[in-house]
Amino acid sequence: MRLNMYIRNPKMIGITSIYFTITWGRRLIYQVGESIHTSEWNNKKYEPKQNAENAGLIGRLVKAEQKVRDAFEKLENEIGVANITPQLLRDAINKKTITKILTEKKQRMLITAFFQQFIDDTKAGKRKSINKLIIKQNSIKPYGSSLSSFEKFEEYMGKKFYLTNISQQLIEDFEDYLSNILGLALNTKSTYLKKFGLMVDYAIEQKLIDKSLELNWQGMLGAENSDSIYLTDEEIEDLMNYNEFSNPTYEVVRSLFVAASKTGLRYSDFSKLTQEQIRNGNIYVLQSKTKAKVTIPIHPIAQRIFDKYAEGFPPCPTNQPFNDYLKEIGKNIPSLKKPFLKKITRGGQVQVEKYEKWQLLQSHTARRTFCTLEHMKGTPIFTIMAISGHKDVKVFKNYVKSSGEENAEIMRNAWRERGEV
Repeated sequence: MRLNMYIRNPKMIGITSIYFTITWGRRLIYQVGESIHTSEWNNKKYEPKQNAENAGLIGRLVKAEQKVRDAFEKLENEIGVANITPQLLRDAINKKTITKILTEKKQRMLITAFFQQFIDDTKAGKRKSINKLIIKQNSIKPYGSSLSSFEKFEEYMGKKFYLTNISQQLIEDFEDYLSNILGLALNTKSTYLKKFGLMVDYAIEQKLIDKSLELNWQGMLGAENSDSIYLTDEEIEDLMNYNEFSNPTYEVVRSLFVAASKTGLRYSDFSKLTQEQIRNGNIYVLQSKTKAKVTIPIHPIAQRIFDKYAEGFPPCPTNQPFNDYLKEIGKNIPSLKKPFLKKITRGGQVQVEKYEKWQLLQSHTARRTFCTLEHMKGTPIFTIMAISGHKDVKVFKNYVKSSGEENAEIMRNAWRERGEV
């Protein structure tokens, strides 16, 4: 039997897991349950660097290696080398007394079960934000998506995982699955991992996981400024003039979307807008997401819509049906059938996907449209931010999606105004 020791990511900078490869005609990869910073690993000798800081770790690794050799020797004497399977060896290494197994069974909790408890506690307000505020339902939605992805990961791995199984290795395997098996976009993958990390933090807070657990997320999280659409004034006008609705709810969706594209309102605010909030040519809003008070001047196009519903706004569909109905409307408008190339990172590879513009319509497109058009027309950034409720210039600039050609034309117009051309 030959035993070698390796780390999972020798080229990265940060904490990574240590494992044994055990070979005897067959092969077993055995996770030791130990981690090390890559700067403390000797890549030539395949072992931790010999120093005082690593003394405790080296001692534990020596004991782990002896445990493996003792288990293998016992199996060899009982059934012979030819009959030793990787699973038999793993079981022999991890042998525990019946009492200990039963005790651990009572103490262990499935990650999926606790993840659902984490979601339920958040919805109920038992778990709050870092600022001790109740977390909004829209912010909780990605938690369920992260849980669903982890359940698929368990199916892929063919096993269930417990809170006691959470380790650097498990996190890295889950990240690999999200990125390379599911092929999720970088932003989506990072969101799911962040929500998983929040669940882990909550388990530590509940004393279900040892607080000394160290997980290194370096290289697994990231963000890209995704290519997202906005509508031009001409496209908004086309939407406004469209009246061939097969369902009266579609007209409500169209009207609220156009109004939002001229006011910058989020779905959470325009979906429950009342006539009482509209007075003196302004809309007065306490934003649902940020709790910021904003005063929004009413654009003439938005005023036409508000006048139509002067007796009160009809009920607005929930966000997902709203987006579905919006696409159904958009596909009937010729100007929204123009192609749109969307650059996105999946599995570490930059891909370009082709859509028609209507296929990417969603409620948030209206807010992005408002910010982009006002910016292109020269409205000062801080004025737009005061209306939209943005607090961070960097975040605001993510909303501005004007193309290179449009920016070039803005520059030419500035030259003309200065008499330079």
